[in-house]
Amino acid sequence: METSNMKNMVVLKNLPSNLVEEAIVILKSSKKVKKLQKIEKKRKVPNKEERQKREKDYILKEAEMLVSSYISKLENNHEQKQKRAIENYKNYKRLKKYAYLATSIIIIQAMLLVIK
Repeated sequence: METSNMKNMVVLKNLPSNLVEEAIVILKSSKKVKKLQKIEKKRKVPNKEERQKREKDYILKEAEMLVSSYISKLENNHEQKQKRAIENYKNYKRLKKYAYLATSIIIIQAMLLVIK
């Protein structure tokens, strides 16, 4: 396998599922979806083949749910990191002002002690 293709693959392990042990996700190159399409199902009496398809669909739905929950966790984690970075920057600015104020007070007190 080429290393250029490997960067577009993600392997998900230790998933919270009874059916799926490990999932391999292959990402598309940056393409945009033009419009969403719905697939309508026909209603009729299920036979043996359709039941097997439903079981396969169930496994696919389970895998889709796991991947979507994994992606949402990553997005939430990214958003939380951004919020923490903003809060840390505000705290940094506040501490910087406090340091300048404390330093100036110490210098003024030292000057007053020297004068007396």
